[in-house]
Amino acid sequence: MDRFVTEGITVLFDPVCGVVDEVVIACEGGEYLRPLHKAPWTRAGERLPSSVPAVEQRLAGDFFCAPFAKARPDLPLHGWAANGDWQRVKAPSNMRGMQTAIYQLRQKVEGAALTKEIRLRPGHPFVYQTHTFTGGAGEIPIAHHAMLHVPGGVRLSFSPKSNGRTGPTPPETEPVRGRSILAYPQTFGSLASLRRADGAIIDGSFYPFDRNHEDVVVLSESPTAPIGWSAAVANKDGFIFLGLKDASLLPQTVLWMSNGGRYYPPWDGRHTAVIGIEEAAVDFHLADDGKDGESVRTALTLAPDTVTRIRYAFGAFPVPQGWSRVSDVAVSDNHVLVTDASGDARTLPFDGRFLLPG
Repeated sequence: MDRFVTEGITVLFDPVCGVVDEVVIACEGGEYLRPLHKAPWTRAGERLPSSVPAVEQRLAGDFFCAPFAKARPDLPLHGWAANGDWQRVKAPSNMRGMQTAIYQLRQKVEGAALTKEIRLRPGHPFVYQTHTFTGGAGEIPIAHHAMLHVPGGVRLSFSPKSNGRTGPTPPETEPVRGRSILAYPQTFGSLASLRRADGAIIDGSFYPFDRNHEDVVVLSESPTAPIGWSAAVANKDGFIFLGLKDASLLPQTVLWMSNGGRYYPPWDGRHTAVIGIEEAAVDFHLADDGKDGESVRTALTLAPDTVTRIRYAFGAFPVPQGWSRVSDVAVSDNHVLVTDASGDARTLPFDGRFLLPG
């Protein structure tokens, strides 16, 4: 496990599977935030059979999926980016407190070389990540896979979306193995109007909203949005999670709602109150023809002699008194302004230039 530290933030990174395993953010008064999730078997160091994909054996924090999900039978779940070996190609540099480390994936992704840059800036409560594809050929779904553990519940909000969908089939279809409770497929305009399989309408923006279920929804950005954001206010657990992305390359947000709905090993009904906020370019939520009116990118296109950079940053800060739901996020060159539904706002140091194309 590699450890990176600068003023106010510490990151643990596992080069096996490329997992940002833990992020610790220092707050005033000597308190610390640890917003990321770690699966019970990972936390306990349990030995799992080799039939369990490496990414699930080490399930924690945030990792990069390329290709996302089970794209081909000859590839592991979420691809080699989430199961392979990341080798450090540049020793961590420390320029005026800024920590930068660069890793390269030993395996190729559809013929492309893939590098990962992790950067920490002093005083910034964010982890900046850049994944660079060089060469390759074809189209692949991709995603960051950040996960939070929110036993006290969380209120979710996002940059403006064009629509939301569930996929053609539920994640769990056999009652003896697991349970999904949403209607599949469905299209909705707001998480506040999710339809269950039994016909009831629920507010999915507050999670968990039920017990013992495994569900996935996909939200698509407005096509003209240059920057996308996702926010999760976990009042009882004491933090606000904030993710920011280049929306032109990661135009979907996949919400993985994992709340004890898988009964088979290693899950065994114990993986509860977990929300995956996965910034992505994917198409599994569309009909077989891949259309259904989707007007944003649903895959990353690789080509020889091309370089593509995927930029994503996430962080957390303490919940200010009286906050309930983030209503707006505005990014400038050197900070991000986060506004609550009450109108109260907080300014956080942030490198807004990081999200610019190029």
